[in-house]
Amino acid sequence: MTGAVVAAAIAAAGLVALFVAKQFLGEYLKRSGASAFDRSARWYSRRAKFGRRLVRRYAEVVEQDFTKHAMGFVTDGVIDIDQVYVPLQYERGGTRQDIYENIREQSCSVVIGPAGAGKSMLLKNSMLLWARQARTTRVPVLVELHRCNGSQDTLVDLIVAELARSRVRGGDRIRDVVLRGLQDGAFALLLDGLDEVGRDDLQRVHAALRDLAREYPDCQYIVTCRDVVYQGQPLGPTFAHVVRVAEFDDAAVIRFLGNWRGLSDPVELFTSLRDNPALMRLARSPLLLTMIAYLHTEVLTKSGKRLPTSRPAFYQDAITHLLNRDPDLGRSRSVYHAGEKLAVLQQVALRSMESTGEDRLTLSRRALESTTKKLLPDLNLDDSHVKDLLDEIIDRSQLLVATDRVRTNYTFRHLTLQEYLTAVELADDPDGLLRRYSADPAAWRETVKLWCGATTRDSTKVIAEIFGSAESHHRVLALECLAEATRVDSDFADLVIRHFLDRLGTDDPARHAINTALGAVASDSRPRGNRVRADLAALARAEVLARDDAMSALSASGRPDAAVVLAEEAELHDFARQALRGMGELAIPALVSRSRVDAVWAVDDLAAIGTPAAAEALVGVLWDDTGQVSTRAAWRLADLLARPGIEDQVRRADLPRGAHAEMQWVWQPFASGKDDPLLVVCGRIADIMNNSRIADHSPGWPADLRAVDPRLAIPIAVYGFRRTRPLPFTAVEVIDHIIGQPGLGAGPKQRIRRFLLEQGSGHGPLVSRVCRTIAMSIDVPRSQMRLLALLSWPVQRVLYLMLLEDAGSVSREVRTADWATIRAAQRPTKLLRWASRWVLFPLVGAMLATGVLRSVLTIFEVWPVGSVWAAAISSVVLVAGVLSLWVLGRADARTGRQTGLSIVSALAAIAVACVLSAITLGELTGPLGVLALGVVSAASVACWLVADRWDRIRDNPFRRCFEAEGARIDDRASVVAG
Repeated sequence: MTGAVVAAAIAAAGLVALFVAKQFLGEYLKRSGASAFDRSARWYSRRAKFGRRLVRRYAEVVEQDFTKHAMGFVTDGVIDIDQVYVPLQYERGGTRQDIYENIREQSCSVVIGPAGAGKSMLLKNSMLLWARQARTTRVPVLVELHRCNGSQDTLVDLIVAELARSRVRGGDRIRDVVLRGLQDGAFALLLDGLDEVGRDDLQRVHAALRDLAREYPDCQYIVTCRDVVYQGQPLGPTFAHVVRVAEFDDAAVIRFLGNWRGLSDPVELFTSLRDNPALMRLARSPLLLTMIAYLHTEVLTKSGKRLPTSRPAFYQDAITHLLNRDPDLGRSRSVYHAGEKLAVLQQVALRSMESTGEDRLTLSRRALESTTKKLLPDLNLDDSHVKDLLDEIIDRSQLLVATDRVRTNYTFRHLTLQEYLTAVELADDPDGLLRRYSADPAAWRETVKLWCGATTRDSTKVIAEIFGSAESHHRVLALECLAEATRVDSDFADLVIRHFLDRLGTDDPARHAINTALGAVASDSRPRGNRVRADLAALARAEVLARDDAMSALSASGRPDAAVVLAEEAELHDFARQALRGMGELAIPALVSRSRVDAVWAVDDLAAIGTPAAAEALVGVLWDDTGQVSTRAAWRLADLLARPGIEDQVRRADLPRGAHAEMQWVWQPFASGKDDPLLVVCGRIADIMNNSRIADHSPGWPADLRAVDPRLAIPIAVYGFRRTRPLPFTAVEVIDHIIGQPGLGAGPKQRIRRFLLEQGSGHGPLVSRVCRTIAMSIDVPRSQMRLLALLSWPVQRVLYLMLLEDAGSVSREVRTADWATIRAAQRPTKLLRWASRWVLFPLVGAMLATGVLRSVLTIFEVWPVGSVWAAAISSVVLVAGVLSLWVLGRADARTGRQTGLSIVSALAAIAVACVLSAITLGELTGPLGVLALGVVSAASVACWLVADRWDRIRDNPFRRCFEAEGARIDDRASVVAG
């Protein structure tokens, strides 16, 4: 009898152990077996793809090769792209917009702009950003199109060659990888310098680009070209998306100067530029701003000089330095005198300006040699010096640069340098200047203005001759010349100014040009400029037709006293606000004073200026008690914070005494330390955003807001869903009917999930209806929906998928502590899970089996422990615990929900089993056995808890949203589409 009882007990314990193993290890074993074939298939597939290992190797080389960029006009100088790169913008409808998002959304784009606008740097910076967060989804390849000159290689050949230069090895396989990648849309092709393709090859390259885009439409194509070369649509409708790079605004200039190595006080230099409107206009060009920064740090500061006060004076200093640089630095690399080189450059500039071809900017090597040869006798040099003199000018001054690598065509570094040199060449020939202007006014307009500023002779005759024309655009040039002229008759200047002041408020077709020219004259701090500003201010304050034009001219003057006048009128006149915004940073003090008196429009205008200083000014009103102003400032800052340079400036803002915020946790993942001021600032922004979101009708919410920094919007949006009720089953059926996919998938929720995952954007009518139905079914507030709309579609999709989860689901659970871990390393839990499964669960099963066995043996008094009735109770608890484990396993597999009773029963059973097992083990092995059991159990539980923690870090609502937004957060200044 006893043997039968023991056998039955052992059998029961074995069944319990098998049941526990099946519950906890069955699914694991099934998944492990099922993934074996998938891993094998992926390995074979990667053999013909740009796999992770190849991407990683390529990214390392890209980061090495693209970090530095030649400074251009400095032969032995390079700049670090990370240090000086300033994100670009483009203009549309009079507003500045994000050029990167615009390009990423298009498969084929052409980026155009003047020489030195930053087009090549745009592509190189995008390569660098990709290399530092290399992804296999789309691999960028930068191809320099000048390599097409005199070559019959196809564009595919150039891509293969570029990867070979990047030391991506693979022999013949690399071509197969490229072709496979092109077919799969795995490449972003950055095709730089279409303007550097020679005339003989240009039509062939145009056709090759069109054919490549048609043959491989899934790739991304970005072509750069100078705007003077890209006329019409030479690449056809496939490349109809043309983006013109905008000139630098105040924010870009400030950031560039702040990044310039060796510049001790960038604010001082910016202030000097701002107070000199003529130089500030030059600083809008990245190339000319580079020249200004270089000359300021390397020449003017060291020699104790100040910035020149006019354009001609700046060009003179720049060119003189570049031609004299070698002797000034004690280098013996120059053979010819600066005067000899300057004479050649002036003649070359004149001949280029006189060219009648389509491209006035480009001269062939033969034309350069011919022009130089004709001039040599006047320089007392013979013909043998032609080549050496030209090579020294080209190689040492960098004022002339080759447009192709075979050095057959050349152009001046910037058009204005060419125009200035032409003006200097004609300094003693005003009649020749007028004759050339009359023949081609458009081409010679800037040269005439520079001539008036460069010469010390009386320019009244030239300006009067132009002013005497009946055509408006000629007369406007006369006014523009007054702003540049070194010497002009005072009475004649007053006559011209009065003529144009009387034209304000009329329907003159040159209205904008007149306003700008009057502003240029008014920008002078000398008597004539002061008188013009006073006249304009009087008109701006009067109720006359000329008021708007006068305001526009005051804005163009760039003078602080003009900003004060416009601020006074901005309360009543919208045009005054527009003119004030156009003054950039000069308008900040006036706008701040208006915001202090609850002028919400002043907050909007500060945001429109968008410079770091404007953002710092907005921080000052976050703690304003009036409500609307602080709310508007918070939302505007939430938009501005994503822009480069804003964070650092906001950190330096002076906060009110005792400033604090409830939601400081929002900025914790991005804080530079526990005392980072942004914790308080962004916490305050989040407080206001969250409260205005809850209010649902906040008057401070900007209606024109189109985006918010995802680092703020994501945590607030997720936090807002923490108590949202689950989606009713009736709503699930309605949505399933809307998408119209019956019979597909395991159930309606699965079909809805698959539908959302298949959508590339949230703009379609069907997906919009589905999302709206989900939100309405669970009573999502309208304000929460508005916040959702400010997020990208990938993030919205993650949130809508979260709302589909059942109540109590781990995937739906929102814990604010998870936001702090979004940037934490994702650690693998496979080993910990394996250890806990193969130690903890068998151990639990063994203890349960031991507990059942010992309870049975106690009941039958074979191996008793305690009383019989205690053993009977233990047996009941153990059986209930086993059943509870079965319930928990079923519930977790279906919905992830767990009932409290099942959890309590399971824990009670495990506790009883542990006690009985410990007693049994102690009787068999003594205290050491019990201690060993405790250590193993504790270690197994620790492994399980750590794995749970790491899994939670890797997968939670905050993390899923952050990773969905990862491309915009990490690569905001990249044109490469993910």
